[in-house]
Amino acid sequence: MLKQQREAIERAKLNSTCNTIISTLFVVLVILLILFICDLSGLVQLDKPLQYVSAANAIKDSIPERNFISASQTGTLEPLQGQHIDKVKVIKPIIDHRQYRYLELENHLKVLLIHDPESEMASAAMDVKAGSWNEPDEYPGLAHFCEHMLFIGSQKYPQIDFFDDLMAKGGGSSNAYTEAQNTNYYFEITVNHLGKALDAFAHFFIDPLFNEDAVNKERNAVNSEYEMDVSSEDWKVVNLFALLADPKHPASRFSIGNNDVLAKEGVVEALKKFYQDNYSSNIMSLAVSSRLSLNQMEKLIKVFQKIENKNLIPLQFSGFPYQLGLFGKYKTEKKLILLNWQLSGREQYIHQKPLELIDYLLNNGNLKDYLKEKQLVIEFESSIFIEQNHFVNYIIELILSEQQLEDGKIALEITRVINNYIQQLEEWLKDDKYLEEIFKEQSQISKINFEYMEGSQDISDIAYNLNKYEPVEVLSSSFIMDILDKDIIYKYITELKKTDNLLILIGDDEYQFIDNTFKLNNNKEFLKDKNLDKRSEIYRLEYATQKMDKDSIKIITQKDSKLQKLFNKPQKNLFIPDDLKLVSLCESNKFKLPILINSDQLKPLDKDAKLNLLFNAGQDLQKYSKDQCKKQENIYQKNNYYPILLNKENNQWWKFSTLYKLPNVYGAIFISYTKPLTIRQFTSMRIFNFISEEEVNKQLRQQLTTGYSVELDMSKQIEIKVYGFSEKVRSFFKKICGCINPFKDKTNSFIQFEQTKQESIDFIRAKQSLITSIKDIFQMKLFEQSFQLYLPLILRKDYFNPEQVIQQIPNITEEQMILDIKEILQNSIQSSLLVGNLDQKKAQDLSSELKTCIQDQNTNIHISERLPISVLNLSGKNWIFAKFVESDKGNLNGVTLNYYQIGQRTLENYALMKILQPLLNSQAYNHLRTNLQLGYVVLMKFKQISCIDGALFLVQGNKEQPFKVNQLIEKFLLQFDKYLKKLKNKQFEHLRHSSIVELREKPQTLSEEADRLWGYISSGDYTFEERQVTIERMKLITKDQIVLFFQNIFIKNRSKISLQLYGEGMVSKTLGLKNNKEFDTYIKTNIPNDALLFTEKELTYYNCQNDVSSV
Repeated sequence: MLKQQREAIERAKLNSTCNTIISTLFVVLVILLILFICDLSGLVQLDKPLQYVSAANAIKDSIPERNFISASQTGTLEPLQGQHIDKVKVIKPIIDHRQYRYLELENHLKVLLIHDPESEMASAAMDVKAGSWNEPDEYPGLAHFCEHMLFIGSQKYPQIDFFDDLMAKGGGSSNAYTEAQNTNYYFEITVNHLGKALDAFAHFFIDPLFNEDAVNKERNAVNSEYEMDVSSEDWKVVNLFALLADPKHPASRFSIGNNDVLAKEGVVEALKKFYQDNYSSNIMSLAVSSRLSLNQMEKLIKVFQKIENKNLIPLQFSGFPYQLGLFGKYKTEKKLILLNWQLSGREQYIHQKPLELIDYLLNNGNLKDYLKEKQLVIEFESSIFIEQNHFVNYIIELILSEQQLEDGKIALEITRVINNYIQQLEEWLKDDKYLEEIFKEQSQISKINFEYMEGSQDISDIAYNLNKYEPVEVLSSSFIMDILDKDIIYKYITELKKTDNLLILIGDDEYQFIDNTFKLNNNKEFLKDKNLDKRSEIYRLEYATQKMDKDSIKIITQKDSKLQKLFNKPQKNLFIPDDLKLVSLCESNKFKLPILINSDQLKPLDKDAKLNLLFNAGQDLQKYSKDQCKKQENIYQKNNYYPILLNKENNQWWKFSTLYKLPNVYGAIFISYTKPLTIRQFTSMRIFNFISEEEVNKQLRQQLTTGYSVELDMSKQIEIKVYGFSEKVRSFFKKICGCINPFKDKTNSFIQFEQTKQESIDFIRAKQSLITSIKDIFQMKLFEQSFQLYLPLILRKDYFNPEQVIQQIPNITEEQMILDIKEILQNSIQSSLLVGNLDQKKAQDLSSELKTCIQDQNTNIHISERLPISVLNLSGKNWIFAKFVESDKGNLNGVTLNYYQIGQRTLENYALMKILQPLLNSQAYNHLRTNLQLGYVVLMKFKQISCIDGALFLVQGNKEQPFKVNQLIEKFLLQFDKYLKKLKNKQFEHLRHSSIVELREKPQTLSEEADRLWGYISSGDYTFEERQVTIERMKLITKDQIVLFFQNIFIKNRSKISLQLYGEGMVSKTLGLKNNKEFDTYIKTNIPNDALLFTEKELTYYNCQNDVSSV
């Protein structure tokens, strides 16, 4: 739900300078530290996981009083001294063009204003130093509930959906999250609506209503959120930690809330009291960013002075919340081991970053390689899990193969190996020279990554940091690493060697709960036993724990000198850039520049003519004098939106860009196939993807910690994306290609065949990783499965069922995989793009090398058209696809996804969708979620499937059955039709203007610009001028055209499928059905008269030659 996932987890990442590829579970685990309430922007819900920070013990009638609080919450807090507007100079990257102004209002609210002249969008965030640990014991989840309620009406703006409607009118979105000790609210909107949005936002904190009717409705949304999250596989570890917390500590509290606790009498008064006792301007921080001047913004934020200053002091805690020194077991769907160390807090060490340094050393020696070569693990990832100022949890996740965990001994062996590596690490760091060199390297990398940080930090993170660090370091705190303190480093290593603060947690799908107590005498018996003796009803979690005994502690901690000699320490990093200068086209081209192309020239051209024009722009260079050239180069940079075609035959593209002052290059390769894949070939390609990623991560470990990144996607096509410093990007690309090219001589290849039938360890591990990743798909939340799995499975003819792919895996040999990959690549078409700090000559040279990156240089590939993509034609259909999701045990939720097909993309339809979407999404959200309370996840979105446009409405909840939700969506569409007809012209003009402003927004980063261009190139569409042309078309669209478009799609000529998923708990508990046969009968009984069950007979398809851009 944040703009970029990288920014969303910025403060939770161990090393912000490292671009470590994090496994899916660990991304989720880090994100789950924060409860992101995705109820205010349905559009965001589709694209981002829901997030949450703390979980807790089962609700009890009486929870012991908290004895960890060392300061009362009322008292006098001295104002910050000497922090006036002209005296606080915020440290910012050297390439940052924004202006910053820090000020403190009369009520001691801390404010950071950011003038961003290049952005059409404005944003703001408020951080409050109060969260779930502040709430009263009798109302667990109250802080989270309060966060919901602040969006729903104030005395000045009492209308429940006022803020949502304002976001829709202004092409914006809003969101919030609740942590243990912080709550954060934020929004984004077009700049012309900023003044009204800030005023309404301020009244969240000035005069919230807590209307009783709204409270009773919104409680259902919180409960729906609880039902969704408690059924999620991703939440089990978070919830388990709450169960392991000291019951006297608020970390043990159930802090999400549900109907059982929030329906108690007096909750309205409790909300008001919680707000009154915990929200105060002196513990709040506001960040605002827009293209308005600093003075203009300062006038707009004066309303925030009305927030009451109660001189509160944030709660202070001491001691560790979790009771560790344990082995733990829990039932999960894949085999894994989590090692979690509870360590001293690191907040005071922002300049030293000791844990970041240790994490670098753990990940960049050969520890991972050793564990994988010994077939102990198939994946190894580390991260921060749960953190507050006085403690931090450092966690290592280890994914195991399906065959492991027979007797549980592997958990001891893995922990023993890691503990010995930590012991050896301590020895390495006793060498002062080595420690100083490593720290200097990391400090240098950290500084470079800050100085050349791409784009701005997320506004919610800025507000959070402003409430945590000194204003001068609000931007740099996550990066700065300039003080070497050896004692602190040794302190953390000592803590990592201990076992009394260690949890060894084992997940397995074979564990079973037994409803009686049993005693296991030692850890050996405990690890071997497959039974679990504890169950949490509120978390629907089965688990078992046992204290570590002396024998286990001895095994883990005993020094193994022979083993330690096998470990290698990280070596000197050779990829730290030295040359960070920006290229000048004038200097490299002898004062010649490419021809500037505009949208008017591209608009009337067909594809071939367009390609010729963009090719000739790089051939017919214009000559200038030395003085003229520099001026013309600046004009060219600011007004050039399109890439140059370097080579027609090989479809190689380049765009020079130093507009963002970044000495970086973005590179991409796309390979499409000219023959359809068999399911075996597709499976081979997926296995090869895992092997390639593993080799890239192993061979390019240094580069990936220095600011370079690589993404590999090998499936129905091959896509390789690379980003890094221009100085060494060519050698980086060369190393990547060396890792993944299957045509290399086998003596130089990482895939080496021997004259035996035995498969290599890499191949075995890749097959196991593919199995694990497919199983993860079926453990996603139901609403995620609906649009990521079932919708494409129905609509796309080339989509392979993951269950069928799993069946293929055991039958594929290593040799067969390579033969499949080579055959695929010999029938393929390649495109490439380079954008950034490199001139035309270097771009041509690198593009020539990329031609054979993953293909055979001795093979002349036949040039032909790419395969068309077949998309199901729903014309005139009204289908129901209902499925009983049996694997989702206990889930009381259902999902309804109504997809309305529009047809093949036209410029007219694209413009109409851009205008209609914000209003339709907002009204759907307000009616289906806020008014009817159908579920926590509610959204509407126009969505393209290849070249076919469509609209989807998505609802997940447990209040109504999916078949009923389908009917309620239909009723809403009829109501919206009437609403749309009555829409005033002025309202329509505001809506249209906001959509135009949003579309006019220029890319804010090099990656964003390159991704936008790459979408047109990789799809084969080449409509680079689409945005400019669409804006011209949008200016002419009338309200009547919008009404007619809506009626044709949703009322008169519907082409629809309603995808309905029923969770296992909804079927077995809510409906009382026993099996699939009874479920099928139930569905047939409840089909609407004008609908039919989906059938695969006599289907027709659209054929798409290329994809189109998203709406």
